[in-house]
Amino acid sequence: MSIVRQESLFSMQILFDLEPTQRYDEIFSAIDINPILSIVAKKSQLGRPVELNYPAMVQALVVRLVERIPEIQLLVERLNS
Repeated sequence: MSIVRQESLFSMQILFDLEPTQRYDEIFSAIDINPILSIVAKKSQLGRPVELNYPAMVQALVVRLVERIPEIQLLVERLNS
């Protein structure tokens, strides 16, 4: 049985050396969020408003994981500040 080695998306040391905004650009350039957007996109007239920015919400949740923000409420407070 052979071992398949997967290449990393990016070097962790390079990510740590970058400024936060540049770090997020690197992460989102490597990740395709379109499959996630197709799952969460609004499919009917009923329910939540259509004018919500779904790509920004998905990106905020990814940043929450990267920054190790434990709660959604803390993420909202950080986004507002």
